[in-house]
Amino acid sequence: MAKVYATIVCRHRWWLKYYLAGVLAMSHITGREPDMARVMRWVERAIVVEVR
Repeated sequence: MAKVYATIVCRHRWWLKYYLAGVLAMSHITGREPDMARVMRWVERAIVVEVR
């Protein structure tokens, strides 16, 4: 049986760290918890998974 090798590459978009920093800053300023469903939606859009 032949062996198959795959490499999984996970990357994030350039703007993700700025978005998360903004969410954290606004959370500290307002004293409220962020809407995690909305944050996760943007995080899912920012993470790119590639199989090579």
